[in-house]
Amino acid sequence: MGGDNPQWEWQRTKMEMKMQDICRPNIHSNAERWNSFSYRNIALLPQPCRRGINFASFGFPEVDEDITFWIGSAQAHTPCHYDTYGCNIVVQVFGRKSWTLLPPDAKLTSVRIPYEESSVYCKENFYSPASYSQFTKVENDVYQVILEPGMALVVPPRWWHYVETLEPALNFNTWLSLETDVDSLISECITKLMVQDLCDEVAENVKNRIINPNEELLTTTTSIDKSYSILNYLLNQKRTKKQQRTDLKRYSCHYLASDAFSRLVDECGSFVSPVKKLNQTDFYHFIAGNHARYDSSLNGGNYSGLTADETEQAIRLRNLVNVCCKPDVVKSIETTLLDEYSE
Repeated sequence: MGGDNPQWEWQRTKMEMKMQDICRPNIHSNAERWNSFSYRNIALLPQPCRRGINFASFGFPEVDEDITFWIGSAQAHTPCHYDTYGCNIVVQVFGRKSWTLLPPDAKLTSVRIPYEESSVYCKENFYSPASYSQFTKVENDVYQVILEPGMALVVPPRWWHYVETLEPALNFNTWLSLETDVDSLISECITKLMVQDLCDEVAENVKNRIINPNEELLTTTTSIDKSYSILNYLLNQKRTKKQQRTDLKRYSCHYLASDAFSRLVDECGSFVSPVKKLNQTDFYHFIAGNHARYDSSLNGGNYSGLTADETEQAIRLRNLVNVCCKPDVVKSIETTLLDEYSE
């Protein structure tokens, strides 16, 4: 069950359990619980378990370490977001997962709270929506696929995606570094600096409602100075058109023309197929089905446990960060900084 807002990570509880029990949540609690051990590098796995895991079959034999695994029970999910870096390749190994995707220009409400470098979330709640009305602006832009074992999905850069586990499942993924990531590195560095400045001297329990639990964000003078140094370095690298790291391969990325894409599908039709677009009726039924999880008694939980003053501060910080860190605002700052560097 869920309330108005997406189920953010800070609301989740941590438990220690055996790997074999992660996909059996009812062992430890009621039937409403779901478990997830996700967004973990394969280096955490014992050597025998990660042997042979690489992306050579996709033409990237060098990708054998920067690989992430995701394990979850039914209903384990990631709130809708897009990744600011890379092109995501996902391989489903066990169980099924539902992927709902929308193009970068979909009219979703982007937010940077909770803050996590490289992830931009949206305000809309796909897991337990209160109503369909919040989705009417995107109802013609939705694509959906259910990944089954042996299937792989290529997620284009900056595409919104809401991912939900339908049954106990395991998948691996990697993000291929792109030439266009240079701009994203600058934008994310600017965003990080603004969040650091705004969260400086903020109480820890308030900061916990602003920063995602898996994000280490230090707000000391030293850490902020370090972020400024990194930003200046990136700006200088872009201005001089130098590559940041010679040991990191970045790939070019562009969309195929429609006729070229059609030829590709025709030639590789036995093992490649485009993700299908949902019609309005199917999307409505998808949202209506998820609406069954909505529980209005769970609304207002974003600031539970905070005092009135702390709640006011958290709301003020959330609004400031979301306004100051909007992608178009950050892009304007980047452009201004680059202009100053070129003078």
